[in-house]
Amino acid sequence: MNTVETFPMTFVVLDMEWNQPIPYIPSPVDPKILPGEIIEIGAVKLTVLSESEYQLSSPFSILVRPMYYRIMNKQVSRVINRSTEDLKRGLPFPEAYKMFQQWCGEDYVLCAWGDSDISIMKSNLKIHNLPVEINDRFLDIQPLFGRVAENTSQQRSVAYAVDFYRIPQTDDFHSADKDAYYEARILKESLIDYFSLSKKETDPAFPTLKHFVSNPNLTTQIKWKSGAFSLEKAAVEAAMKEKMLCPICEQPLSAVIDWFTSGHTTLSLWQCPVHNTLSGKIRAKKTPSQEFYGSGQLRFVNGNAARYVREKWEEKIAAKCERECEEL
Repeated sequence: MNTVETFPMTFVVLDMEWNQPIPYIPSPVDPKILPGEIIEIGAVKLTVLSESEYQLSSPFSILVRPMYYRIMNKQVSRVINRSTEDLKRGLPFPEAYKMFQQWCGEDYVLCAWGDSDISIMKSNLKIHNLPVEINDRFLDIQPLFGRVAENTSQQRSVAYAVDFYRIPQTDDFHSADKDAYYEARILKESLIDYFSLSKKETDPAFPTLKHFVSNPNLTTQIKWKSGAFSLEKAAVEAAMKEKMLCPICEQPLSAVIDWFTSGHTTLSLWQCPVHNTLSGKIRAKKTPSQEFYGSGQLRFVNGNAARYVREKWEEKIAAKCERECEEL
C-alpha cells in the first residue's frame, strides 16, 4: 500500500448531503443515534503523479433514498434546495455505499472538508447494520489549507478557500458532487503550496503530509484519575505522572509537547510510531468531600486538533518570553 509520502498518491475527496429530523414530528429513530440521514454522496479523485502533475477524475454522484427521515427538513431544504418529493428518488443506502466503495478502489486517502461527513457516514453505516470501519487514512482538507495558505488553524469555509485560490465558480455550492469538485481543487492547490513550502522550510518541526492524516477508526481512548489532594495543583501534578501508552498497541509514547497548563486545562501532545498522534488533557475536579483529583484523558487526534495544542503551547512560550523581557 502506498503511504502519503510517495508518488503516485490517490486522494478521494468526499462530500455528502443529508436530511435531518424535524423537531415537531416524532422521529422513527433516536436523533442522537442518527443525527442526519444521507441523501446524496459525491466524490472526486485527485491523483498526484508528482509534485507538479495532478489529475482530477470525473465526479462520482449518487442519490440515496432515505429510510427514516423521509420528510424534508425545511432548514436543510433552504440550504440544499431539495423537497420531500426529491427524497423518493435514489438507491437505498447500502446499495449506494457499496457503489461508492467500488468506485474508490483499494489504495487511497479519504478526504473531506472537516470531519462531519465522516461522523455522519459512520452513523448511517451503524443504523443499517453495516461495518462502521471506513478507510483507515483520512485527511481533513480544512487544516491543511489553513496551514499552507494562511499559517493559521482558523476554520474557513469551502467558499472562502475557493475565493482564496481564485478557483472559477461555475456551479452553486451545496450539491455533493459539485462541492466535492471544489474541495478537490482546493486540495490540489493546497498540495502545490505544501510541496513548495516544504522545499523552503528549514524548521525541522514543519509538518509532513503524514501529520495531516489520521485513522478515523481509532476511537479508543484512555482515561485515568489521580488520588485526592487538598490542593488543585498537587492533583494535576499527580495525574501528569501517569505513564503514556498507546491505547492500541500499548507501546510507550514519545512526547511531542510535554504537559503544560493553558487556562484551567493541562495539555500535551504525544506520538505513537505506529498509530500517529494523540493529545493528552488533564483537568482538576472536586470530590464530594471538596478535595481535588486530576482527571486525565488520552485520545487520537487529527491535524487540526494537534495544531490547536501546538498553538496553545506557542502562546504560553511567547507569554513567558514577554514576561522575562519585561523583568530585564
